[in-house]
Amino acid sequence: MTSEYAAAEDETTVETTAGRPEAAPPADGRGPATRGEAGRARIAQLVNGHVSGDGQGKAARKPRRMTSEERFEQIVDVAVRLIGEKGYYGMSLQDIANEIGVSQTAVIHRVKSKQGLLIAVIERHYDKIDAIERYLSLFEPGGAREGGRPRVPEALRRVVEQNSRQPEMVKVFEMLNTEAMSPTHPAYAYFAERPERLARQFREHEWAVPDGVDAEFVYMLANAAMYGLEGRWLANPDKIDFVAEWDRYADYLFPSPLWDGYR
Repeated sequence: MTSEYAAAEDETTVETTAGRPEAAPPADGRGPATRGEAGRARIAQLVNGHVSGDGQGKAARKPRRMTSEERFEQIVDVAVRLIGEKGYYGMSLQDIANEIGVSQTAVIHRVKSKQGLLIAVIERHYDKIDAIERYLSLFEPGGAREGGRPRVPEALRRVVEQNSRQPEMVKVFEMLNTEAMSPTHPAYAYFAERPERLARQFREHEWAVPDGVDAEFVYMLANAAMYGLEGRWLANPDKIDFVAEWDRYADYLFPSPLWDGYR
């Protein structure tokens, strides 16, 4: 299938009816009034309510064509949900095509391959600006807290708050993180290198921590605790309040009086 044909599938498929006059009444002027009313109502429905006083349908405005970027985002969003439900290996490009009503070729036209789709999911949803980066930006030149030092408990709670609002994304992360333990998985390198990326991100800032505390170790330990809690939460979302449970974790990770004034 050509790229032009694949792109054409981005166009909304809803058809409109326009310019169809309703059927003329019987010659003797008789006929069920309800038939004419129903006909006019149906025509009005077909053309989105644009019916003139004489019952003639007016041309409906054609639906806007979905742009290439919008279609790409749609594919990635559906992939996120399906990976969360089935895992990377359980999901197929045909599944995505079926979900959005296009051919598999149209999906391939956008993402090139299943591995390319996975990379898009990671780049769009994991490598984009997140709660930690937004928090750290407050302490940079021009930030609302410029000159101050970020605090580990405060930063991690923001991550928890963010993740509590997007359980589907957390589920995808957990699923991929488990699958990617195999060196043959296309996301293996991303997840294998992620702890070091977190550590580098941490080292780029001077954190406010109590004297004698290994700030980086505590940060990585707390992240590990968070991932464990996420698994419990996803398994029992109706029984576990993720944010409230994290606050309990934080009481042990950052105990008083040592961490008083550093939260």
